[in-house]
Amino acid sequence: MKNIKNIEQKLSHHAFNARLLYKELQNRKIKLSALEGTKYFTLAFYNSHLEMLYGVTNSALAFSTGTIIDDKYYVKKYLEMNGFNVLPGRVFTEKTLSEALEYAEALQFPVVLKPTTGSHGDFVLLDIKSKKELKQKINYFLKQGFGNGFYLIEKQYTGDEYRLFITKKGYFAAVSRIPANITGDGKHTVRQLVELENYRRMHPRATCLCEIPFDQVTKENLKQQGIAFNSILKKKQKVFLRKNSNVSTGGNCHEITKNVHPDFIKLAKNILSSFGDISFIGIDIMCKDITKPLKNYIICELNSTPGLSLHMLPENGKPRNVAAAIVDTLFPETI
Repeated sequence: MKNIKNIEQKLSHHAFNARLLYKELQNRKIKLSALEGTKYFTLAFYNSHLEMLYGVTNSALAFSTGTIIDDKYYVKKYLEMNGFNVLPGRVFTEKTLSEALEYAEALQFPVVLKPTTGSHGDFVLLDIKSKKELKQKINYFLKQGFGNGFYLIEKQYTGDEYRLFITKKGYFAAVSRIPANITGDGKHTVRQLVELENYRRMHPRATCLCEIPFDQVTKENLKQQGIAFNSILKKKQKVFLRKNSNVSTGGNCHEITKNVHPDFIKLAKNILSSFGDISFIGIDIMCKDITKPLKNYIICELNSTPGLSLHMLPENGKPRNVAAAIVDTLFPETI
């Protein structure tokens, strides 16, 4: 038997969210053991009841279902076939560059370029406004070797971004996500403001917030606004450092569950039930106003392993114990 620390070490990048789930499992007197000979699989025992876990994923998620959910193109087509609103988009390869450029022009700019798989907003390039810029972005994308030469081009949608969480027992939680940003004080440079914000987030780390990175994406977004890392912002001048709202790249996260209109809760339930008997799912959605009846929404993507910390350790708002909600579905006898 391995203790929980050994299990977390094996989980590596899964550990942060898995730790939240495993703590809840242990609180319910459910025993944990790393599966010998594997890197990430964990066994959870309660009396004669056994569940196999992979991070926060469990054996109720069939391989075929997980493949659909975690592929940005497959899930787009699946949702579309089931009557849910998604953005127009197509997959291209390194051999179909000219077709990709023509398709983007037909969609009308701006468009989004993204890999068909992956998470944390990695290599998701937004607000591409011309064929010339798109060609440069595609070449950059392909040089990184990401996505095995496959990439997805979508029409860009303007709206607020949210992460919805729903379980098969009907437990619902929601957060709003905002791209990484800073506000000037008339004294500090952009770099200094980011360093101060990163220090605040990490000392101590009490929320799901991550450090804002100093990388090429941040530098390019600032350049488009005529700002550099050494620029001093005016007092109360708010600047967005990135266009994607992922918390892993410095985005903000606010808990808003009680403000969500019932139509969106019903939508989340319908999406989950469309996949059959899976325990839970994360839904990335954009809309104009989530407090009003369902209208003009877009499902961006789904997550079979949604971040639990977004809901349990939000920047502000009431924490929601989504780990407990997951355990309720796995071990209902412990409720």
